[in-house]
Amino acid sequence: MDYLIFSLLGLIFGSFFNVVINRLPYGKSIVFPGSACPKCGQEVRWYDNIPVISYILLNGRCRNCGLKISFQYPFVEIITAVITVWLYVKYGMSILFVKYFILCGLLLCAGIIDLNTALDDNFETGIIPDELSLGGIPVGLIFGFIEKSLLISIIGGIIGFLLLFIPGFVYKLVTGKEGMGGGDIKLFAMIGTFLGYKPLFFILFISSFLGAVIGLFFIHIYKRRDYPIPFGPFISLASIIYIFYGEEIIQSYLKMIL
Repeated sequence: MDYLIFSLLGLIFGSFFNVVINRLPYGKSIVFPGSACPKCGQEVRWYDNIPVISYILLNGRCRNCGLKISFQYPFVEIITAVITVWLYVKYGMSILFVKYFILCGLLLCAGIIDLNTALDDNFETGIIPDELSLGGIPVGLIFGFIEKSLLISIIGGIIGFLLLFIPGFVYKLVTGKEGMGGGDIKLFAMIGTFLGYKPLFFILFISSFLGAVIGLFFIHIYKRRDYPIPFGPFISLASIIYIFYGEEIIQSYLKMIL
């Protein structure tokens, strides 16, 4: 019953995250108006807005005009449900559950928005809205205060900022090109306020590794060394990996080398 309840909670929040993902980068309100088909303008009825189930019943299309609905909608809802149950299993109903649930929501939205806008011709590059990165920083500091680790949270935010700002600044100084987007830097600072400074090195290594592997793949496919690949999704994925398995991975690695 607990798993069912937290699955439903995840599906509901996943539906809300879809609204954030699809509206925030375009400066639209995430509250009003209600969801509507972008082609025919028909407002989505409540029974067509049930997470995952409505997508399946509608065969992934608008009931009114037949426009294909992006698979992103059920994907985000399902992945949010999985993360929610997973967090409950690992941390129980605790302050850590609440903190990591909020952080995972911010990361999921930031990562997908960065990817979507990188593929959207309306944007030069992928973006991560300040509402998620800068807006998440005071939330991370609040949890630091609650957990009596406010100083660690502050230091984490500062180090998170500098870890990406310094190499990005040096790269631009040497090449004259942008080496690191401001959104990535602010996102890393936000993560630091939630997790402290120690996990940041793990997250930076894993995200860089994943980015390099995927980057080489796209360079090979598209035969372009300058193919733009957003870093935000890899930062988000590496952070979520740390939340669930970071300490175990680090301990296993230390045991292996020692």
